[in-house]
Amino acid sequence: MGHSGWRWIELTLPGAVTNLHFVRRADDTPGAEPVLVLVDENVEATIAALKAGGVEIITEPQEAPWQPDRTVAEFRDSEGNRMVIGSQ
Repeated sequence: MGHSGWRWIELTLPGAVTNLHFVRRADDTPGAEPVLVLVDENVEATIAALKAGGVEIITEPQEAPWQPDRTVAEFRDSEGNRMVIGSQ
């Protein structure tokens, strides 16, 4: 978005709801905060599969402190960015 440092990713999958998350980044260095939130029906199984594939898991699946009955976990992508995966 111009020279202000704002970036966004827009991804649409068939039958999915798309949400936009705006992130201000000074450069391409991975940030300390999550840059993407993915929603999955089985967070535990997905994290287990990612771990088996060698992905760095930051936090194991746990109840979200901000929303009881929602499971969340965090991992790093191949560029070192922090990602969140959560149940609906």
